[in-house]
Amino acid sequence: MKKLDSKKIMTPNKQQLLLFNDLINWIFEYCPELKDYNSDLIFTDERIDEIVSEKEDITQIDIFFLGEQDFTSVNFIEFIDLIDQIKSIRVINNGFIQTQNNSYYIVSASDSKDNFILNENDNLQLQVKEKGILIDIVSESIVVGLAACKLEMYDENYWGTMTSYQAINISYTNHQDRLNEVDELALLNSYLFEIADSLDIALFRTEIHLPEEYYYLEDDEQYKSLRELEPYNEGMKLFTSAVQIEDEELKFLNFYKVLEHFSPIAVNIEANELMRKKLDSPKSKFEDGDFIRSIFQLANSMRDRFNDEDLIKSAFGTSVDFIGLFDELPISIQRKITGHLKVKKLEYGIDKQQTTTASNIAAKVIYKTRNKVVHAKSNFIPDGEEIKSDEFAQLNRFMKFASSQAIRWYARQPNHFKQEIIN
Repeated sequence: MKKLDSKKIMTPNKQQLLLFNDLINWIFEYCPELKDYNSDLIFTDERIDEIVSEKEDITQIDIFFLGEQDFTSVNFIEFIDLIDQIKSIRVINNGFIQTQNNSYYIVSASDSKDNFILNENDNLQLQVKEKGILIDIVSESIVVGLAACKLEMYDENYWGTMTSYQAINISYTNHQDRLNEVDELALLNSYLFEIADSLDIALFRTEIHLPEEYYYLEDDEQYKSLRELEPYNEGMKLFTSAVQIEDEELKFLNFYKVLEHFSPIAVNIEANELMRKKLDSPKSKFEDGDFIRSIFQLANSMRDRFNDEDLIKSAFGTSVDFIGLFDELPISIQRKITGHLKVKKLEYGIDKQQTTTASNIAAKVIYKTRNKVVHAKSNFIPDGEEIKSDEFAQLNRFMKFASSQAIRWYARQPNHFKQEIIN
């Protein structure tokens, strides 16, 4: 939330002081480690009587959140008003927190300057007409801070649980009017669009997380080194763009573009080899009318393969070690392939035609999935060949490896093979 207004001066009554104590005790039970730093917040009976009798003003209270270098000042009455929300905190996952009337989606901008602009802007709240719903960007949220404390995501020296995060807060006047998951995500994405359009700031969803020094690499990953540089080609730019994208469907489309970029080359190389074999026939055949017609038929058949589905099949069959990457495919595609070939696992040494069939099955599913992503909002009707939404992360792992191999495969080709039309 935006920093709470500390200018509201009030004299709390006994009931409010007891509510405050109750809330602090609940927080200590929710995250016992907070008690070590905030035990003096509890008002004793004597102190409560003193405040009430002396009509003492209490403007704000200072709470220490784990990992922070300073206390967080919170308006006393506004803190009490949060009692129902705080006591209903549910960490759905590290990037999504719910309370009775609120949904918090952890977000960040890729640029620290953009994060600062959002943090300082107090005019980003929007109201959903006639629904009693408010949506806003909040920073230093008590709810998010408590969730981060509960998850123990902090470092005592430089990574706090309060100041490290921003969130999109969807607030409901009545919790019974809470949107379902699909509609709430649609509202979230609409808001992210408005931020991008109005402020030129792209926000992406992130998570409550540990500082980077806590993410140790596995032993087999610690000593990875860079390979030798490959000559630059346009596929590298597409690949780098794909790696940076957070949204899994958009990431998939960009990896697809890498393979799509090289697929005409793969078809041309295949056509070139087939034509050369054809022309290596005995010279006597060159006077045979059927032989001449077969050359035209070959040329026409290769020209027909310049359609989207056959292009991606050629990329898989020519520029990718499909057997080596088989285990990286989503399980649903693996099962479709092994079921069709009636084998338990795809391994080196199987018949070449089986490898081609397996590669074509995967390419077809990926092509259909591409169409689903591109055309889902128009008149596209899925036919069941596409992968499910929860499989995109795994598919992107396969697509990343396949795209990398295609880029390196292209770099190894002689220059005359890199032309769009092979001489």
